[in-house]
Amino acid sequence: METLLLNKSDFADFADLAESLDIDRLRPHILAAQRQRLRPLLPDGLTNELLRLVAAERAADLASPAPLAFPWSTLRTKAVAVVASAAMARYMPFAQQTAVSNGFAVKTSQYSQPADGRDLARQANIYDGEALSYEVSLTKWLRANGSEFGTFYPVASPCCGGPAAGRAPSVVVQGIRRPDENYPSFYRR
Repeated sequence: METLLLNKSDFADFADLAESLDIDRLRPHILAAQRQRLRPLLPDGLTNELLRLVAAERAADLASPAPLAFPWSTLRTKAVAVVASAAMARYMPFAQQTAVSNGFAVKTSQYSQPADGRDLARQANIYDGEALSYEVSLTKWLRANGSEFGTFYPVASPCCGGPAAGRAPSVVVQGIRRPDENYPSFYRR
């Protein structure tokens, strides 16, 4: 069984009424967010060590766990932000919905009304955008503080270049426009 990076109290900063969330229903979404959003950002060794430290912290004493040391505590805080937002993007749009034979329905009282797919997409988009912002923040922080993690995070050495990219570069899309007379002929096609 995989270790969850989050517990119910970690959602307090990322969800309204976090105390009403069901951690058993959230578990598959948290695990998927850890696999799909956190693993591409952190090397496997760093992720495994972070999850091991979190599991040890929880096992030590649930009433007052010992806080993690400096770089690990900050890494956990930034990773929790990514995983919590990504898990809420997967969970929240469908949390108040009921699956029916021809789609999803919103249960208002004893009656149901069809759910609009655009509303579900908007709800997911809000949390997904936050997760992306937290991913960027975590990546920048790791570039600046990666040396704090020793062998768990590869740092650039001056003689051998930088570490391998954590994510494949995206394709740059340029707008199509009319040829302009001010541009040289090799730009016009």
